[in-house]
Amino acid sequence: MFNLNSRLVKELPEGMGFVQRGLYYADSLFETIRVFQGRIPLMARHWARLSRGLGLMGYDVPADWSGAFFEQEILRIAPGNARVRLTVWRSSGGLFNPENNTPQFLIAAQALESDGYEWLSRGSRLGFCKSVRLPLDDYSGLKTLNAGRYVAAAQEAEAKGMDDVLILNASGHVCETTNSNVFWLEEDTLCTPPLTDGCVTGVMRELLLALTNAGGYVIKEKSATFADLLAADEVFLTNAVRGIRWVRECEGKVFESSRTAAVYELLVSHFSQKNS
Repeated sequence: MFNLNSRLVKELPEGMGFVQRGLYYADSLFETIRVFQGRIPLMARHWARLSRGLGLMGYDVPADWSGAFFEQEILRIAPGNARVRLTVWRSSGGLFNPENNTPQFLIAAQALESDGYEWLSRGSRLGFCKSVRLPLDDYSGLKTLNAGRYVAAAQEAEAKGMDDVLILNASGHVCETTNSNVFWLEEDTLCTPPLTDGCVTGVMRELLLALTNAGGYVIKEKSATFADLLAADEVFLTNAVRGIRWVRECEGKVFESSRTAAVYELLVSHFSQKNS
């Protein structure tokens, strides 16, 4: 029997299979997607990441699922400016070894006032996360519901009065923050941790690497310690919802933002061209 919302039931109601798989095993994936004036310019990249994850986790992906399919479904409920979460879970049945690999999905949307990315003038304050180390394996780059480490890191950031914290991987290298990929500038070189260091395969990370490479930037994917990052000239964070957030301070080190602002303008210009 289950006590579901203070009601004892012998089995889960039809359509509630995600409670079993998601709550018991967290073998589910999600995408956090930004809608701009009824357009989803990063949808193809979101679908590419999601479909890779579904394949890696052994889902039987329906033939009609695609980036276009999910874009249509999202815009049914979020036709304006919104932050959307697309969650995909395995159908119920089985214990650790599932009996049914057919996926189901849920779309939830939160309306936003802004119709574009915004520059955070005050910058972000970062701390160093002491309580969490991220694992390194084939699944490290996936966005799964198994997010206990990120919750703990976010709580540590709040306790320290910081906007976010930098999380290291099990090898002691800078990996990411609770919700963003990390970039930094060393003189004329734009750096970011390689995916082999366990960071989430960010769609904004992927886009920025393509844009800056086309723009003539010197790019290096390299491992870095926390001390290496503090020695950088500028640091910024990226994700698909907020775009770019420059880091003003980290553990007492104050950073500049002029070249980060140039990267931000490159991103804004790209989206302006896409929407014209």
